[in-house]
Amino acid sequence: MEQDKDTLFTKEFDNWEEFQKTFEYWCITYYQLVNVKRTSMKYNEKLMKDLFDRFRYQHVMYVCHHSGPIRRHIKDGSRPNEESARLDCQFYFKVKHDTEINKIIFMKNKNLTHNHPLDEKIYKNYSFVRNKKLEENNEAYDLCKTLIAAKTSTYNNRKLISDKFDINLTRKDINNFKQKLKFNLVGDKSDPELLKTWINQILNDNSENSVQIKINDNGVLECLYIQTSQMKTWFKKYSNIVHIDSTFKVNIENYQLYICLVQNANLKGVPVAYCLMVSGIKENLEFFYSSFKKLNDLSETQVVMIDKDLTNAGILQDYFDKAGTLLCVFHVLKYLKVQVHALKISLTNRMNIMNNIRKLLYDNDQMSAIYFKEIKINSEETDFYEYFEKTWLSCCEMWQTKYRKNLFNFNTDTNPRESTEFRVPMY
Repeated sequence: MEQDKDTLFTKEFDNWEEFQKTFEYWCITYYQLVNVKRTSMKYNEKLMKDLFDRFRYQHVMYVCHHSGPIRRHIKDGSRPNEESARLDCQFYFKVKHDTEINKIIFMKNKNLTHNHPLDEKIYKNYSFVRNKKLEENNEAYDLCKTLIAAKTSTYNNRKLISDKFDINLTRKDINNFKQKLKFNLVGDKSDPELLKTWINQILNDNSENSVQIKINDNGVLECLYIQTSQMKTWFKKYSNIVHIDSTFKVNIENYQLYICLVQNANLKGVPVAYCLMVSGIKENLEFFYSSFKKLNDLSETQVVMIDKDLTNAGILQDYFDKAGTLLCVFHVLKYLKVQVHALKISLTNRMNIMNNIRKLLYDNDQMSAIYFKEIKINSEETDFYEYFEKTWLSCCEMWQTKYRKNLFNFNTDTNPRESTEFRVPMY
Protein backbone atom coordinates (compact mmCIF):
# COMPACT_ATOMS: atom_id res chain seq x y z
CA MET A 1 0.00 0.00 0.00
CA GLU A 2 2.77 2.44 0.95
CA GLN A 3 4.72 1.60 -2.20
CA ASP A 4 1.64 2.20 -4.35
CA LYS A 5 1.09 5.52 -2.62
CA ASP A 6 4.62 6.74 -3.43
CA THR A 7 4.44 5.83 -7.13
CA LEU A 8 2.59 9.11 -7.74
CA PHE A 9 5.84 11.02 -7.17
CA THR A 10 7.62 9.25 -10.02
CA LYS A 11 5.11 10.27 -12.69
CA GLU A 12 5.13 13.07 -15.28
CA PHE A 13 2.09 14.89 -16.66
CA ASP A 14 1.38 16.56 -19.99
CA ASN A 15 -0.91 19.24 -18.54
CA TRP A 16 -2.43 20.59 -15.34
CA GLU A 17 -5.81 18.92 -15.85
CA GLU A 18 -4.17 15.48 -16.04
CA PHE A 19 -2.10 16.14 -12.93
CA GLN A 20 -5.06 17.51 -10.97
CA LYS A 21 -7.25 14.54 -11.81
CA THR A 22 -4.55 12.04 -10.76
CA PHE A 23 -3.71 14.03 -7.64
CA GLU A 24 -7.34 14.25 -6.47
CA TYR A 25 -7.76 10.51 -6.92
CA TRP A 26 -4.57 9.96 -4.88
CA CYS A 27 -5.87 12.21 -2.06
CA ILE A 28 -9.18 10.34 -1.87
CA THR A 29 -7.58 6.88 -2.09
CA TYR A 30 -4.94 7.49 0.59
CA TYR A 31 -6.93 9.98 2.73
CA GLN A 32 -4.49 12.85 2.17
CA LEU A 33 -5.45 16.38 3.31
CA VAL A 34 -3.20 18.54 1.16
CA ASN A 35 -3.48 22.24 0.24
CA VAL A 36 -1.68 24.56 -2.17
CA LYS A 37 0.76 26.81 -0.30
CA ARG A 38 0.50 30.56 -0.91
CA THR A 39 4.11 30.90 -2.07
CA SER A 40 3.33 28.97 -5.27
CA MET A 41 3.85 30.85 -8.55
CA LYS A 42 1.14 30.97 -11.24
CA TYR A 43 1.57 31.87 -14.86
CA ASN A 44 0.00 35.21 -15.75
CA GLU A 45 -3.44 34.39 -17.16
CA LYS A 46 -3.42 37.36 -19.55
CA LEU A 47 0.22 37.57 -20.66
CA MET A 48 0.91 33.83 -20.77
CA LYS A 49 -2.52 32.42 -21.55
CA ASP A 50 -1.28 29.29 -23.37
CA LEU A 51 1.02 28.34 -20.51
CA PHE A 52 -1.66 29.16 -17.94
CA ASP A 53 -4.27 27.03 -19.72
CA ARG A 54 -1.97 24.05 -20.05
CA PHE A 55 0.29 24.15 -16.97
CA ARG A 56 -1.34 26.72 -14.65
CA TYR A 57 1.70 27.02 -12.33
CA GLN A 58 5.39 27.64 -12.92
CA HIS A 59 5.89 25.80 -9.66
CA VAL A 60 3.53 24.88 -6.85
CA MET A 61 4.09 23.64 -3.33
CA TYR A 62 1.61 21.42 -1.53
CA VAL A 63 1.50 21.18 2.26
CA CYS A 64 -0.59 19.25 4.75
CA HIS A 65 -3.84 20.81 5.96
CA HIS A 66 -2.26 20.65 9.45
CA SER A 67 0.98 22.45 8.50
CA GLY A 68 2.16 25.56 10.31
CA PRO A 69 3.24 26.14 13.91
CA ILE A 70 0.69 25.53 16.64
CA ARG A 71 -0.95 28.84 17.48
CA ARG A 72 0.19 29.87 20.93
CA HIS A 73 -2.91 31.77 22.02
CA ILE A 74 -4.94 28.59 21.49
CA LYS A 75 -2.40 26.34 23.16
CA ASP A 76 -2.14 28.55 26.27
CA GLY A 77 -5.93 28.77 26.63
CA SER A 78 -6.31 32.54 26.13
CA ARG A 79 -8.81 31.95 23.30
CA PRO A 80 -10.54 28.70 24.29
CA ASN A 81 -13.36 28.99 21.72
CA GLU A 82 -11.10 29.48 18.71
CA GLU A 83 -10.07 26.46 16.68
CA SER A 84 -6.94 25.92 14.62
CA ALA A 85 -5.93 23.03 12.35
CA ARG A 86 -2.22 23.73 12.76
CA LEU A 87 -0.25 20.77 14.14
CA ASP A 88 3.17 21.70 12.71
CA CYS A 89 2.97 18.80 10.24
CA GLN A 90 6.05 18.87 8.00
CA PHE A 91 4.52 17.00 5.03
CA TYR A 92 5.13 18.78 1.73
CA PHE A 93 6.07 18.24 -1.90
CA LYS A 94 6.59 20.44 -4.97
CA VAL A 95 5.78 20.15 -8.64
CA LYS A 96 6.96 22.37 -11.45
CA HIS A 97 6.64 22.91 -15.18
CA ASP A 98 9.87 21.50 -16.62
CA THR A 99 10.49 23.70 -19.66
CA GLU A 100 13.01 21.27 -21.16
CA ILE A 101 10.60 18.35 -21.53
CA ASN A 102 7.47 20.57 -21.35
CA LYS A 103 5.80 18.48 -18.66
CA ILE A 104 4.75 18.76 -15.03
CA ILE A 105 7.17 16.87 -12.81
CA PHE A 106 7.77 16.36 -9.09
CA MET A 107 10.76 18.10 -7.56
CA LYS A 108 13.25 16.17 -5.43
CA ASN A 109 12.68 18.21 -2.28
CA LYS A 110 9.82 16.65 -0.32
CA ASN A 111 8.79 15.22 3.02
CA LEU A 112 6.00 12.64 2.78
CA THR A 113 5.65 11.92 6.50
CA HIS A 114 2.71 13.20 8.58
CA ASN A 115 2.82 13.72 12.35
CA HIS A 116 -0.83 12.70 12.78
CA PRO A 117 -2.93 9.63 11.90
CA LEU A 118 -4.63 9.17 8.53
CA ASP A 119 -7.58 6.88 7.89
CA GLU A 120 -10.94 6.85 6.14
CA LYS A 121 -12.99 7.74 9.20
CA ILE A 122 -10.86 10.79 10.03
CA TYR A 123 -10.77 11.90 6.38
CA LYS A 124 -14.55 11.84 5.98
CA ASN A 125 -15.04 13.99 9.10
CA TYR A 126 -13.37 17.09 7.61
CA SER A 127 -15.96 19.71 6.67
CA PHE A 128 -14.50 20.49 3.23
CA VAL A 129 -14.53 16.76 2.36
CA ARG A 130 -18.18 16.43 3.39
CA ASN A 131 -19.22 19.56 1.51
CA LYS A 132 -17.32 18.55 -1.62
CA LYS A 133 -19.02 15.16 -1.58
CA LEU A 134 -22.41 16.89 -1.36
CA GLU A 135 -21.66 19.35 -4.18
CA GLU A 136 -20.41 16.60 -6.50
CA ASN A 137 -23.57 14.52 -5.97
CA ASN A 138 -26.20 16.42 -7.97
CA GLU A 139 -29.10 14.39 -6.60
CA ALA A 140 -28.03 14.92 -2.99
CA TYR A 141 -27.33 18.61 -3.64
CA ASP A 142 -30.79 19.18 -5.18
CA LEU A 143 -32.51 17.31 -2.35
CA CYS A 144 -30.70 19.35 0.30
CA LYS A 145 -31.62 22.56 -1.54
CA THR A 146 -35.26 21.50 -1.79
CA LEU A 147 -35.43 20.61 1.92
CA ILE A 148 -33.96 23.98 2.89
CA ALA A 149 -36.41 25.83 0.62
CA ALA A 150 -39.26 23.86 2.24
CA LYS A 151 -37.91 24.91 5.69
CA THR A 152 -37.37 21.33 6.80
CA SER A 153 -35.68 21.05 10.19
CA THR A 154 -31.91 20.70 10.18
CA TYR A 155 -32.17 17.33 11.93
CA ASN A 156 -34.49 15.86 9.28
CA ASN A 157 -32.41 17.31 6.48
CA ARG A 158 -29.24 15.67 7.83
CA LYS A 159 -31.03 12.36 8.43
CA LEU A 160 -32.49 12.16 4.91
CA ILE A 161 -29.15 13.00 3.25
CA SER A 162 -27.35 10.46 5.45
CA ASP A 163 -29.86 7.64 4.90
CA LYS A 164 -30.14 8.09 1.14
CA PHE A 165 -26.60 9.12 0.10
CA ASP A 166 -24.36 8.21 3.08
CA ILE A 167 -23.21 11.84 3.41
CA ASN A 168 -22.96 12.68 7.11
CA LEU A 169 -23.44 16.44 7.30
CA THR A 170 -23.31 18.37 10.57
CA ARG A 171 -25.71 21.04 11.78
CA LYS A 172 -23.09 23.67 10.92
CA ASP A 173 -22.78 22.26 7.36
CA ILE A 174 -26.52 22.68 6.82
CA ASN A 175 -26.52 26.22 8.24
CA ASN A 176 -23.58 27.19 6.03
CA PHE A 177 -25.38 25.69 3.05
CA LYS A 178 -28.46 27.76 3.91
CA GLN A 179 -26.37 30.94 3.82
CA LYS A 180 -24.82 29.93 0.53
CA LEU A 181 -28.24 29.40 -1.03
CA LYS A 182 -29.88 32.37 0.65
CA PHE A 183 -29.89 34.72 -2.32
CA ASN A 184 -30.64 32.00 -4.87
CA LEU A 185 -33.78 31.11 -2.94
CA VAL A 186 -35.23 34.59 -3.55
CA GLY A 187 -37.58 33.68 -6.39
CA ASP A 188 -35.96 31.95 -9.34
CA LYS A 189 -33.26 34.54 -10.03
CA SER A 190 -29.61 33.63 -10.36
CA ASP A 191 -26.84 35.53 -8.54
CA PRO A 192 -26.02 37.75 -11.58
CA GLU A 193 -29.71 38.60 -11.99
CA LEU A 194 -30.05 39.46 -8.31
CA LEU A 195 -26.91 41.61 -8.46
CA LYS A 196 -28.21 43.45 -11.52
CA THR A 197 -31.55 44.09 -9.78
CA TRP A 198 -29.78 45.37 -6.67
CA ILE A 199 -27.51 47.71 -8.67
CA ASN A 200 -30.48 49.09 -10.62
CA GLN A 201 -32.28 49.72 -7.35
CA ILE A 202 -29.29 51.69 -5.99
CA LEU A 203 -29.08 53.80 -9.14
CA ASN A 204 -32.86 54.40 -9.27
CA ASP A 205 -33.06 55.42 -5.61
CA ASN A 206 -30.90 58.49 -6.25
CA SER A 207 -29.37 59.77 -9.47
CA GLU A 208 -26.26 60.84 -7.49
CA ASN A 209 -25.51 57.25 -6.42
CA SER A 210 -22.62 55.70 -8.33
CA VAL A 211 -21.75 52.10 -9.20
CA GLN A 212 -18.67 51.11 -11.23
CA ILE A 213 -18.05 47.54 -12.45
CA LYS A 214 -14.94 45.78 -13.76
CA ILE A 215 -15.35 42.44 -15.53
CA ASN A 216 -12.45 40.28 -16.76
CA ASP A 217 -12.09 38.57 -20.14
CA ASN A 218 -13.94 35.47 -18.88
CA GLY A 219 -16.99 37.50 -17.84
CA VAL A 220 -16.22 37.20 -14.11
CA LEU A 221 -16.89 40.18 -11.86
CA GLU A 222 -13.46 41.50 -10.80
CA CYS A 223 -14.49 44.69 -8.96
CA LEU A 224 -17.69 46.36 -7.78
CA TYR A 225 -17.34 50.00 -6.66
CA ILE A 226 -20.26 51.59 -4.75
CA GLN A 227 -20.68 55.17 -3.55
CA THR A 228 -24.02 56.69 -2.54
CA SER A 229 -24.91 60.37 -2.60
CA GLN A 230 -24.66 60.50 1.20
CA MET A 231 -21.12 59.08 1.03
CA LYS A 232 -20.16 61.79 -1.48
CA THR A 233 -21.57 64.45 0.84
CA TRP A 234 -19.60 63.09 3.78
CA PHE A 235 -16.38 63.07 1.77
CA LYS A 236 -16.94 66.63 0.53
CA LYS A 237 -17.32 67.82 4.16
CA TYR A 238 -14.55 65.74 5.77
CA SER A 239 -12.01 65.07 3.04
CA ASN A 240 -8.86 66.13 4.93
CA ILE A 241 -7.87 62.62 6.03
CA VAL A 242 -8.91 59.35 4.37
CA HIS A 243 -8.54 55.90 5.95
CA ILE A 244 -8.35 52.91 3.57
CA ASP A 245 -8.75 49.44 4.97
CA SER A 246 -9.56 45.97 3.68
CA THR A 247 -11.38 42.94 5.01
CA PHE A 248 -10.92 39.46 3.54
CA LYS A 249 -13.58 36.89 2.63
CA VAL A 250 -16.65 38.97 3.43
CA ASN A 251 -19.02 36.68 1.50
CA ILE A 252 -19.24 33.12 0.21
CA GLU A 253 -17.34 34.03 -2.98
CA ASN A 254 -14.41 35.23 -0.80
CA TYR A 255 -14.29 38.73 -2.29
CA GLN A 256 -12.17 41.31 -0.50
CA LEU A 257 -13.92 44.45 0.72
CA TYR A 258 -11.95 47.68 0.47
CA ILE A 259 -13.44 50.63 2.29
CA CYS A 260 -12.63 54.36 2.41
CA LEU A 261 -13.56 56.13 5.64
CA VAL A 262 -13.32 59.70 6.90
CA GLN A 263 -13.71 61.20 10.37
CA ASN A 264 -16.78 63.36 10.91
CA ALA A 265 -17.14 66.36 13.24
CA ASN A 266 -17.29 64.02 16.25
CA LEU A 267 -14.15 62.17 15.05
CA LYS A 268 -16.26 59.09 14.30
CA GLY A 269 -15.48 56.96 11.26
CA VAL A 270 -18.01 57.15 8.42
CA PRO A 271 -17.75 55.26 5.07
CA VAL A 272 -17.35 57.23 1.84
CA ALA A 273 -16.78 54.38 -0.66
CA TYR A 274 -16.88 50.58 -0.91
CA CYS A 275 -15.15 48.33 -3.41
CA LEU A 276 -15.52 44.55 -3.57
CA MET A 277 -12.73 42.86 -5.52
CA VAL A 278 -11.59 39.33 -6.26
CA SER A 279 -8.06 40.13 -5.06
CA GLY A 280 -6.04 43.20 -4.14
CA ILE A 281 -3.77 43.09 -7.18
CA LYS A 282 -2.41 46.29 -8.71
CA GLU A 283 -4.97 46.45 -11.56
CA ASN A 284 -7.92 46.14 -9.15
CA LEU A 285 -6.53 48.74 -6.75
CA GLU A 286 -6.00 51.12 -9.67
CA PHE A 287 -9.64 50.61 -10.68
CA PHE A 288 -10.74 51.40 -7.11
CA TYR A 289 -8.63 54.56 -6.76
CA SER A 290 -9.34 55.83 -10.27
CA SER A 291 -13.10 55.41 -9.70
CA PHE A 292 -12.83 57.26 -6.40
CA LYS A 293 -10.83 60.09 -7.99
CA LYS A 294 -13.21 60.39 -10.94
CA LEU A 295 -16.23 60.80 -8.67
CA ASN A 296 -14.69 63.00 -5.95
CA ASP A 297 -12.51 66.10 -5.56
CA LEU A 298 -9.27 64.97 -3.87
CA SER A 299 -7.58 68.38 -3.81
CA GLU A 300 -8.38 68.92 -0.11
CA THR A 301 -7.13 65.51 1.05
CA GLN A 302 -3.93 65.97 3.05
CA VAL A 303 -3.39 62.51 4.54
CA VAL A 304 -4.22 58.95 3.45
CA MET A 305 -3.78 56.21 6.05
CA ILE A 306 -3.49 52.58 4.93
CA ASP A 307 -2.52 49.23 6.40
CA LYS A 308 0.80 47.39 5.96
CA ASP A 309 0.60 46.92 2.17
CA LEU A 310 3.52 48.96 0.79
CA THR A 311 2.52 48.15 -2.80
CA ASN A 312 -0.77 49.83 -2.07
CA ALA A 313 1.18 52.93 -0.94
CA GLY A 314 3.04 53.21 -4.24
CA ILE A 315 -0.19 53.13 -6.26
CA LEU A 316 -1.86 55.71 -4.01
CA GLN A 317 0.62 58.43 -4.94
CA ASP A 318 -0.69 58.43 -8.52
CA TYR A 319 -4.21 59.30 -7.39
CA PHE A 320 -3.87 61.17 -4.08
CA ASP A 321 -0.98 63.23 -5.44
CA LYS A 322 -1.38 66.10 -2.92
CA ALA A 323 -1.69 63.86 0.14
CA GLY A 324 0.91 62.29 2.39
CA THR A 325 0.66 58.52 2.94
CA LEU A 326 0.84 57.04 6.43
CA LEU A 327 0.87 53.42 7.52
CA CYS A 328 -1.48 52.30 10.27
CA VAL A 329 0.67 51.73 13.37
CA PHE A 330 -1.51 48.82 14.47
CA HIS A 331 -0.93 46.96 11.18
CA VAL A 332 2.80 47.76 11.16
CA LEU A 333 3.31 46.19 14.59
CA LYS A 334 1.01 43.26 13.76
CA TYR A 335 2.85 42.50 10.52
CA LEU A 336 6.33 42.83 12.04
CA LYS A 337 5.29 40.64 14.96
CA VAL A 338 4.45 37.84 12.50
CA GLN A 339 7.84 38.24 10.79
CA VAL A 340 9.73 38.22 14.11
CA HIS A 341 7.72 35.26 15.43
CA ALA A 342 8.85 33.19 12.42
CA LEU A 343 12.57 33.73 13.21
CA LYS A 344 14.36 30.62 14.44
CA ILE A 345 15.97 32.28 17.44
CA SER A 346 15.24 32.23 21.16
CA LEU A 347 12.04 33.66 22.59
CA THR A 348 14.07 36.23 24.56
CA ASN A 349 15.69 37.54 21.38
CA ARG A 350 12.35 37.75 19.59
CA MET A 351 10.84 39.69 22.49
CA ASN A 352 13.83 42.07 22.56
CA ILE A 353 13.47 42.73 18.83
CA MET A 354 9.78 43.60 19.19
CA ASN A 355 10.38 45.79 22.24
CA ASN A 356 12.99 47.82 20.35
CA ILE A 357 10.77 48.09 17.27
CA ARG A 358 8.01 49.54 19.47
CA LYS A 359 10.46 52.01 21.02
CA LEU A 360 11.69 52.97 17.56
CA LEU A 361 8.13 53.54 16.43
CA TYR A 362 7.55 56.31 19.01
CA ASP A 363 11.14 57.61 19.29
CA ASN A 364 12.13 61.25 18.66
CA ASP A 365 15.65 60.51 17.35
CA GLN A 366 17.23 60.63 20.80
CA MET A 367 17.70 56.86 21.18
CA SER A 368 17.23 55.55 17.62
CA ALA A 369 20.84 54.40 17.20
CA ILE A 370 20.59 52.27 20.35
CA TYR A 371 17.34 50.65 19.21
CA PHE A 372 18.82 49.87 15.78
CA LYS A 373 21.85 48.30 17.43
CA GLU A 374 19.68 46.16 19.74
CA ILE A 375 17.57 44.90 16.82
CA LYS A 376 20.72 44.01 14.88
CA ILE A 377 22.37 42.22 17.83
CA ASN A 378 19.27 40.17 18.69
CA SER A 379 18.78 39.09 15.07
CA GLU A 380 22.44 38.30 14.27
CA GLU A 381 21.81 34.67 13.35
CA THR A 382 19.18 35.66 10.76
CA ASP A 383 18.75 38.06 7.84
CA PHE A 384 15.96 39.97 9.63
CA TYR A 385 17.94 43.18 10.09
CA GLU A 386 18.75 43.36 6.37
CA TYR A 387 15.04 42.85 5.62
CA PHE A 388 14.04 45.46 8.23
CA GLU A 389 16.54 47.98 6.90
CA LYS A 390 15.57 47.48 3.27
CA THR A 391 11.78 47.24 3.67
CA TRP A 392 10.94 49.43 6.65
CA LEU A 393 13.73 51.93 7.28
CA SER A 394 13.52 53.03 3.66
CA CYS A 395 9.98 54.33 4.33
CA CYS A 396 10.20 55.22 8.03
CA GLU A 397 8.42 58.55 7.41
CA MET A 398 5.27 56.52 6.75
CA TRP A 399 5.19 54.69 10.09
CA GLN A 400 7.39 56.45 12.70
CA THR A 401 5.22 58.83 14.69
CA LYS A 402 7.84 61.62 14.80
CA TYR A 403 7.22 62.30 11.09
CA ARG A 404 3.48 62.86 11.48
CA LYS A 405 3.49 65.54 14.20
CA ASN A 406 2.88 68.39 11.78
CA LEU A 407 0.40 66.48 9.59
CA PHE A 408 -3.35 66.96 9.69
CA ASN A 409 -4.33 63.57 11.09
CA PHE A 410 -6.39 64.32 14.24
CA ASN A 411 -3.63 62.55 16.22
CA THR A 412 -4.90 59.30 14.74
CA ASP A 413 -2.23 56.65 14.15
CA THR A 414 -4.40 53.63 13.35
CA ASN A 415 -7.23 52.46 11.12
CA PRO A 416 -8.94 50.02 13.53
CA ARG A 417 -10.66 52.77 15.49
CA GLU A 418 -12.33 54.11 12.37
CA SER A 419 -13.32 50.63 11.18
CA THR A 420 -14.74 49.44 14.48
CA GLU A 421 -16.70 52.65 15.02
CA PHE A 422 -18.53 51.93 11.78
CA ARG A 423 -18.55 48.21 12.68
CA VAL A 424 -16.43 47.13 9.73
CA PRO A 425 -14.73 43.78 10.55
CA MET A 426 -10.94 44.08 10.58
CA TYR A 427 -10.16 40.42 9.90
